[in-house]
Amino acid sequence: MGHSLDNKQLLIKLYIKEKNTLIKLSKKYKIGRKTLSALLKKHNIKVRTHREAITDQYTPFRFYMSGLRKSNYGKRPNLARLQPTAKQKTLTLSHLKKVWEKQRGTCPYTHIKLKLFTLSKAKYQKGGLKGDLRNASLDRIDSSKPYEIGNVQFVAWPINYAKNTLSDRQMKKFMKLVKQSL
Repeated sequence: MGHSLDNKQLLIKLYIKEKNTLIKLSKKYKIGRKTLSALLKKHNIKVRTHREAITDQYTPFRFYMSGLRKSNYGKRPNLARLQPTAKQKTLTLSHLKKVWEKQRGTCPYTHIKLKLFTLSKAKYQKGGLKGDLRNASLDRIDSSKPYEIGNVQFVAWPINYAKNTLSDRQMKKFMKLVKQSL
């Protein structure tokens, strides 16, 4: 008699629709991963690569969230004011994704089509974030407020450096001056 997972509909439900990993299914159903892979192939279900298994819709935004978590607000008194308080709305991956989609991946100041900088690029891209002028940087619209819902946007990293403590209005005015001088 075959294994209980030797059922195409069940495999589709568990592996495709619920996106369980081979490791999770093999542990739960006490079946070897090679045997499980063989069952998937038997039923013409494509086995996901490791990259596909660990990637989701929020993967491109994890780099930006990790940068916020790594900030040592408390250890740097001048940055303590930027740490969101309990009253403020803390950023989430879904919010960053919504901001990106609302902006259509475009810098609001230069209208350059931006590229999201991922953790894998951080590890392997020469020059890091500064390796490409089109890499997106998470910017606070109002530099006096923390990174919170309603106060962030994606901009080209050189613009973020140039903006520094300028207000959104001042930066837009500066960009107009630059454009007029060209």
